[in-house]
Amino acid sequence: MAQTRRLEEWARLEDALADAGIDRGEFERVTVAALEEVRHRAIGTDPASAFTIDEAQVLDSGGFDLSPRRDDEPDVLATTASAYALLLVDAASVEEVATALRVTRARVRQRAHERTLYAVRERDEWRFPRWQFDEGGRPIRGLDRIMPAVPRDLHPVAVWRFLSEPDPDLEVGDHTVSPLAWLRAGGEPAPIADAAREL
Repeated sequence: MAQTRRLEEWARLEDALADAGIDRGEFERVTVAALEEVRHRAIGTDPASAFTIDEAQVLDSGGFDLSPRRDDEPDVLATTASAYALLLVDAASVEEVATALRVTRARVRQRAHERTLYAVRERDEWRFPRWQFDEGGRPIRGLDRIMPAVPRDLHPVAVWRFLSEPDPDLEVGDHTVSPLAWLRAGGEPAPIADAAREL
């Protein structure tokens, strides 16, 4: 029974990858890299182990729950690794970005170093998450002023969540919007850059 369910899940994964036009081998490679990256940064199953006894006591007195994850709680490590793998597998290469922007590959790499384009270093290559580009492959206006303010050590999944989740301080019409939606609607990048510095 369990093996049948597992085979069905693998078949669904195969279909989803095929529908998205993602090569299975590339997906497997990126997923392993994502798991290694997330596991490297993870604090394990016991959050208290990341702190000294004194620090854990201060956090506990402040109401933070540092108890180990229960079996019925979501696995944050698995969720983050999945999101990271999807971000990497759907990212553009230096060559793709250079073609879309009609610049040299060297200029694209320079912009990655300057952080006027957001890039993730994966093995020896820069990968550019597609969420930062419009449908024509051009960078979303204003992101070049925000990304340098984002802390360099912020995990790529956290960067994506910061930019894609609704921010109560940003409204278009009477709707709360994400920073990316704010920029697409013509909003100024300054308040987002200010918030990024606080991350």
